[in-house]
Amino acid sequence: MTTPRITVVTPSFNQAQFIEETIESVIGQGYPNLEYIVIDGGSTDGSVDVIRKYEKHLTFWITEKDGGAADAICKGFIRSTGTILAYLNSDDVYAPGCLHAAADELDESCDVLYGDTYWTDVQGDVIGQRRQTPFNQMGYLCGGFDLQQPSVFWKRDLYLSVGGINPEFRFAFDTDLFFRFVAAGARFKHTKQFFSSYRIHPESKSSKQSTICETELARLRTEHLKFSINSIRGKWFRNRARMQRAFSYLLQGDGMWLLSRIPDRLASRRSQVTVGPKARWM
Repeated sequence: MTTPRITVVTPSFNQAQFIEETIESVIGQGYPNLEYIVIDGGSTDGSVDVIRKYEKHLTFWITEKDGGAADAICKGFIRSTGTILAYLNSDDVYAPGCLHAAADELDESCDVLYGDTYWTDVQGDVIGQRRQTPFNQMGYLCGGFDLQQPSVFWKRDLYLSVGGINPEFRFAFDTDLFFRFVAAGARFKHTKQFFSSYRIHPESKSSKQSTICETELARLRTEHLKFSINSIRGKWFRNRARMQRAFSYLLQGDGMWLLSRIPDRLASRRSQVTVGPKARWM
């Protein structure tokens, strides 16, 4: 049986501390039909030396000044030929077996596949888990459901049909893409397997650009919703999604994990961080 080609794009800029682990997590999957593309934005910290060390395992790589992460990802996908697409930032890592799982699970019944995610610190130690449940469309649009980008794979045809990554966004280009997937009627599927580790550290985009993130999320919700997320209707969709998630967690055996999340969620009400177990709602 022929395995589908999976394209993974890694945008890179001055992440020499982490990028080797990222690359090894991709090529170490042992997936036989992998197309791996690394687009570096002109790093000056030694990242290019690391990339060059692994160039025999890469389908394509380049280092040149670009317009940021979204622009780099666009460049990578333009060169792609895979039927399944994903991108992995240069400070995140894939969990063993995730590419095989993506190939097996992203079948004719769905267009987008997502798994569970570990949150890790700068050393790569796990500080939390983001377990997922079946997708809730209105919950996602209204902020009552989330997707952790490193653990998401999608079909090429869907990506092309919605116009791909929009490089105008500096932070929420993944959310913008997923919102357009929803608008296109994409079928989302959750598989109960950890797909990736999302590294949280002071220099990550998610840690440094909270104001930009909030502005871009507000723009997206204005474009995709006919009502405010803080309206009665918006709150109803959001809270209904949260209740449905809680019920799904119980059904799939994650009740104790859900209870363990209570202290973090209480702490999030006073938090200024935008990602991780104590992230505030946006």
